[in-house]
Amino acid sequence: MFDTRLYPLDTTTFGHVSDIDANTVVIVLMTNQVNKLVTAADCNKPGGGYIAGFFFPGDLDPGFAASFNNGEIFYSIVADPSGTLSCAHTNSDVNRFTPITFTHEFQHMINFAEHVLVRGATNTEEGWLDEGLSKYAEEIAGRSFGDQAHFSQYASGDAYDSYQYLLATGDTPLLIPADQGTLAMVGASWLFTRYIVDQFGNALPGKLVQTSLIGAANVAAQTGQPFDQTVSRWALANWVSDLPGFSAPSELQYTSWHFRTRTFASLHSQDSTTFPLAFPLVPTRSAGNAVNISGTLQSGSGEYVRAVQRAGGAAFTLHFSANGTAAVSPAAIPRLIVLRIR
Repeated sequence: MFDTRLYPLDTTTFGHVSDIDANTVVIVLMTNQVNKLVTAADCNKPGGGYIAGFFFPGDLDPGFAASFNNGEIFYSIVADPSGTLSCAHTNSDVNRFTPITFTHEFQHMINFAEHVLVRGATNTEEGWLDEGLSKYAEEIAGRSFGDQAHFSQYASGDAYDSYQYLLATGDTPLLIPADQGTLAMVGASWLFTRYIVDQFGNALPGKLVQTSLIGAANVAAQTGQPFDQTVSRWALANWVSDLPGFSAPSELQYTSWHFRTRTFASLHSQDSTTFPLAFPLVPTRSAGNAVNISGTLQSGSGEYVRAVQRAGGAAFTLHFSANGTAAVSPAAIPRLIVLRIR
């Protein structure tokens, strides 16, 4: 599967991998050491999880490769039906999720090689964008089969993670460091990546990888528009892309997914325990002059509010403050984005 489908798909989409060990291959080490990274107690507790695999940049970094494996390698979990290492994973479990892990981690490897080894960047891609591209790799791998079963296998994690983000956007930053993200943060990264690919074309992921630029500056350079504008439009698209009774402008649309009318509604009907709402993003609602929200604004994300105002209603003023009375710091001015939907 990796040789015939995932390797060519990732290299065609994102770029070429290096060959610093001159063996012409990418090595995948399936080892019980990956299983042991999470204890059985932590894996099996409510809300727990496990690490399915990873890529370690030190294996390729010119400054550190000699101290590690000095080659193109990523690591994967092994089958452990009895749960002797951590939580149990049957052979069929590993057969199901390992290809997803492979295509995800391989994007990370390509991204590092293109940024650091090919273009000499001093910094690797920022974690939020690197993760969004790897989640995008999972999705396009599922689409490449052309059938619903494989698409669900590969893209179900993307849908679940994005659902967690949309349940509580105000709690979740988009701009996360590498390896510090919750599933909701990963969901935000994938949603943002999916949105900009829909807006700027399928060639965009390759442009984002094959550069020395990183983060917001990378997105701005490859899309040709200011990053704050892109993030603002993405935030609106999450609510109005397929909002019934509203014709969203093209710049506020996902074109490859219909999250409200199809994806999440279908998941809710199939499993209302895991997906308790038909659409997870539910803004608070009040009259315009009654809007009153407190909390923390996360970097790259925010709160959604529906201000319901009668036609011809009196104007109102919206005030921002740091703590109810003090002015907001000039270094962290919040952005207010308003869209009239009726």
